[in-house]
Amino acid sequence: MPALIDVCILVAAHRADHPHHNRALEAVDAAAGSGFLWCAHTRNGFLRLVTDRRIFDAPTPTPVALAAWQTWVDRPDARLLLDSVAANTRFGDLCRARAQLGNAVYDLQLAALAMTDGVELWSFDDDFAAIPALRFRRW
Repeated sequence: MPALIDVCILVAAHRADHPHHNRALEAVDAAAGSGFLWCAHTRNGFLRLVTDRRIFDAPTPTPVALAAWQTWVDRPDARLLLDSVAANTRFGDLCRARAQLGNAVYDLQLAALAMTDGVELWSFDDDFAAIPALRFRRW
């Protein structure tokens, strides 16, 4: 089954100095057989985080981060998940039902996209497990 891979896994897979680097690489490689799904949120989040000096003492230079991202999306199994009216409706429903604030709202957008497209969401973040009807795999 294709998987929408959360930013936390992508950052860890890219950064060899990340404590979960090997586990993240395993997740990204596992998606190779079934489908690597991405969206604007995962792309933007990845680039924002790996290039941030507040997060990494030696942030990834933007051209290197863009090249890493391009390698993933050029895979034959990669597919872009686009926002849709249905995903927007589901996102609003999740926000109202879960009353999330701040960064947790970002997670609800990913959950809404995955649920609308009927795909699994992979993350290190256990908070996704609490969303009913979301197919979720914790790496």
